[in-house]
Amino acid sequence: MSEDKHIQHYMVEFSVPSPFPQQLYEIIPFQRVSVNDLFTGGKLISYTLSMDMTRLWAVFVASTESELITLVDKLPLSQYMDYNYSELRFHQSLKLLPAMSLN
Repeated sequence: MSEDKHIQHYMVEFSVPSPFPQQLYEIIPFQRVSVNDLFTGGKLISYTLSMDMTRLWAVFVASTESELITLVDKLPLSQYMDYNYSELRFHQSLKLLPAMSLN
């Protein structure tokens, strides 16, 4: 009998450098690609930047803390930010499906 993997949600809070170094702006397109890949792969379910651009929050889906760290390390800007994470008891969100076209 195969053992089911324990899937858990983790909230990661990143401290964004302030002021944001100019050279990091060049990495943003690569960050966006990585974020989109994680969303598509079902490993990232939320990604939020504060209005003052000093905090970034992300909710990841992982089976272990080491998997979480691996996922965080896939984000190109992670090496330039400090971060903390917490395992969540639960995470709820509203998933809206796109409107179906009748054409």
